[in-house]
Amino acid sequence: MYIGSRIHKLREERGLSQKEASYGIISTSHYSNVESGRFVPSEDVLRLLAERFDVPFSYFFDIQKQDPALQKLLEEYEQLLSTEADQASRFTTKHAAKFSYIPSIQQEFHFNILKYISLVKTGEVRQAQKIYANEMIHLSQTDLETNKPLFTHYLYISGLFCYFNKNYRASITYYNTILELARKEEIIAKTFYNMSLALFHLYDYAEALDFVKKAQQQYINLHKWRAAGDCYNLAATILIELNKTTEAKQQIQKGFSVLGDNVSETSARLYHNLAYIQYQEKTYYDALKTINQCIELKQNMSRENLIKSYTLKISILFHLEDFMAIQDNIKQIQRFKLRERERIQLRYIETKMYYAVREFSLYEKNMQGCIRYFQNNEEWKYLKEAARHFSLYYANQKKYKMAYHYQDLCILSYQRLMGEMKGGETE
Repeated sequence: MYIGSRIHKLREERGLSQKEASYGIISTSHYSNVESGRFVPSEDVLRLLAERFDVPFSYFFDIQKQDPALQKLLEEYEQLLSTEADQASRFTTKHAAKFSYIPSIQQEFHFNILKYISLVKTGEVRQAQKIYANEMIHLSQTDLETNKPLFTHYLYISGLFCYFNKNYRASITYYNTILELARKEEIIAKTFYNMSLALFHLYDYAEALDFVKKAQQQYINLHKWRAAGDCYNLAATILIELNKTTEAKQQIQKGFSVLGDNVSETSARLYHNLAYIQYQEKTYYDALKTINQCIELKQNMSRENLIKSYTLKISILFHLEDFMAIQDNIKQIQRFKLRERERIQLRYIETKMYYAVREFSLYEKNMQGCIRYFQNNEEWKYLKEAARHFSLYYANQKKYKMAYHYQDLCILSYQRLMGEMKGGETE
């Protein structure tokens, strides 16, 4: 990363044109060459630009200078993310002044990596993706290759960035590079787990299962029981997709076993997948009891993927034909701050309820909106189910042209589904 990238970023943040930023300091063409890296500005020019952008001069001048006190804070921040991630936000707020305008390129990058990981851990993936795009994309690998731990971090979050953008093959390429470089068992275990997730999305279940089992063993050797529990849960998810429910149940029981008395979000995820298996086996009362345990845990903890578990519960209640309970659960979900995807999932549930109670005009109107969203956002799994349901509905109404249209959409979604399966918990 050259100093021009940092200058360019500051100018854009302040909404200035190149002409406005350079006025009275250097010519616009000269300034353009500074931003693009074709010209290295003098110390006097840097000082004047620092005044214009209202940043410390050191932010432009000491880009290679490491600050030992700041390094200690960064190491403390990293440790918090590993052990007490919920305290990380409080830590950065407390030391906000120290983390503003970090002169060293490598230390600033280290901080942005940790901030990215912190946001991912708290479920703020969109904000994390913005930080990567705005803060890290300008840094070249040559800036980091002399610092192997930082370079490994860079590869790791680049893999995550691609994963969250659904570019799973690129994600795997980054993870393979990590495996070539890494020596620490925990980094290798984490990479095996993420490789498994990416392969799962590529529908390569055999490879995904192989990598998650490698991660399991690494975490067990390290006595990282919660991480091992997550591996057993992912293995169960993969086995569910392979219709190997007996083996999936065994993985879930092993997950509970390694967790012991330590109840956590991982316990909730295991309950979710166990409830899904019971739902598939049509033991609906057992499934209802299990999903209630899952929801209770999630409500008392981080509420991670709570809507997904409520959605499964409502699907169970549909088969029990308990429509009053369905309405009560929908009202409970509506109290939460829902993302757009979650709002559509809730609307889809209501749409199926309209069908069940024969409110066909409301069913048609809402199903059209849901299908439009699923298609526009490439939610192939939901689209396949919704389009099939709508096609059968129109066939029963003897509206064959519409039935064929949604049948074609169902076929399209099935063809695309291989690249768009969802991991972590079964939907």
